[in-house]
Amino acid sequence: MGDKMVIGLLVGGIMDELSEDFSRGMFAESAHDDIDIIVIPVKYINREMKNIPDLYEYQYNESYQYITSANIDVLVVAADCIGCLTTNENIISFMDKLKAKNVPILLAASKIEGYPGVTFDNQSGIIEGFKYLVEKLGIKKICMLKTLETNSDINERYETFLKLMKEYDLEITENTVISAGPSYECREDCARLLDVYPDVEAVICSNDYAALGLYHVMKERGLVPGRDIMVLGFDNSVKASIITPTLTTIDANAKLLGNRLITVTRMLLEGWDLTNMTVPTQFILRDSFGLLMDNENTEEHILDKGYIDEYFERIFYKYNDESRKENFELPILFKSIMNVIIDYIHDEVYNPERVTFLIDKIREFFEKNGLKYTDSDTFITYVERVKYVALERFNNAERRCQAYETFSAILKQIIKQSRAADNEYEELKNLYQLSLKEMIEDTLDCYEYSEECYLNIILNLAEYGIQNAYIYLFEKPIYHVQDEPCEFPEYMNLKVAMTDGEISIPLEEDQIILMDEIFNNPFITKDKLNMVLMPLYFRESIYGCILYDLTDISYRIGDILANYYSNAVRIIELLKN
Repeated sequence: MGDKMVIGLLVGGIMDELSEDFSRGMFAESAHDDIDIIVIPVKYINREMKNIPDLYEYQYNESYQYITSANIDVLVVAADCIGCLTTNENIISFMDKLKAKNVPILLAASKIEGYPGVTFDNQSGIIEGFKYLVEKLGIKKICMLKTLETNSDINERYETFLKLMKEYDLEITENTVISAGPSYECREDCARLLDVYPDVEAVICSNDYAALGLYHVMKERGLVPGRDIMVLGFDNSVKASIITPTLTTIDANAKLLGNRLITVTRMLLEGWDLTNMTVPTQFILRDSFGLLMDNENTEEHILDKGYIDEYFERIFYKYNDESRKENFELPILFKSIMNVIIDYIHDEVYNPERVTFLIDKIREFFEKNGLKYTDSDTFITYVERVKYVALERFNNAERRCQAYETFSAILKQIIKQSRAADNEYEELKNLYQLSLKEMIEDTLDCYEYSEECYLNIILNLAEYGIQNAYIYLFEKPIYHVQDEPCEFPEYMNLKVAMTDGEISIPLEEDQIILMDEIFNNPFITKDKLNMVLMPLYFRESIYGCILYDLTDISYRIGDILANYYSNAVRIIELLKN
């Protein structure tokens, strides 16, 4: 393996938000280190989710077998993500298999006795949210929707909830905590909660998915989150910020956790006696707590210049100490904009020069990538609230129209900026899918087997800007039925290699690669690589794997790529036989 250190990151799915943030955080922190990071999605071990077929994704589970003590220096395992749909016994059994690899193990956002790692502080965010409910909104009838009993994060959130109920001397009954099974969005359990606790005022959900399930059931019953029942989620998922009404939640910064994982890895290799390191969480106030949705309840300090810093911290919750180093001007710029807006609202006469200055400052704000540190819906809601207060201050119809046009222009800019990336991605996705279709058609157009048949896959990856990719196949496909043992051979065949954009088809005698060397084969010459290992399989047959640069495209359609490439390999194998 040489002097370069290799970290393996075992996650659930490559397209999961949490997996993306973990890996991005690790990549950023290790950017200047001589470290390779290999992300290995193993999906969800021993899936027990109801009413959703596995569809052979159990083949992903076996990807851990590519790990050996010779090719990985440290293994980071997101155990709670991988085991989120199974029992605690199955998680421990899977960890025992990893432990047998004799590779040092760190846990990511998970707690299992005997394994150090980095976890989220599951208490601070909930304490802040609970305090807001009780002290500011006067809520007393609170219950919890608790899912996934085997998840250590969920259990900590549950324990914190009970502790707060006792501290505030709130009534605890048999219906105060409703347990939900491992079912997507647990809608049946949400319905049961509303049946047994019809006068509940607030529901604290153990994660955003449970909260979204509650949203669905409330809508069926004509109830509105933030008006009829306050709803709190956890994780700050993308859906939390775009659903209507937006979901109040706890932000768990997985990128920061990824940063810390690299720090702990360094400490591990230096021989430190490790304990768990925690990453703080943050309360994100949105419409499901009523305040932002109800214009009549707008905060009295919205136009007080003394509160601008506080609003900045609330809106741009992703702006932290690290952000200040790279973009220290952002809070200053925001304060400048808000000062101009407040002065504009208090002006008795319309000042076009002030409006022009304001628009220029807002354009500069977007050029500084201000939306990077928030979600657009939170920002839009804030501007809408300022707009509402502004319109209430103007008795003159002409000034109201001018203010309306000014704030509409601001909102239009925010929406334009937030949608630009989404539109660009949709266009790219259509091109990618067309490219994949053409790749399969080219593969089908082969009439006889040759080693060059695998070129189509590598060429397709190159179209996505990927510069390094390696296709490994077993000598013979492994037939593997779910719940039956499966053992990988000691060697694999490297069929095609692409390094720095240069494609090679190894001679037959050079194709044989030890499992110990699959992350450092003779064709890998780059000093640093961050890669993903995806399985190549069709139903019960595992053909091998593909290792390639982990770029944005994998976070978006990584599973789709793996399916297409697996189908191409199956076609080639049929030609070979």
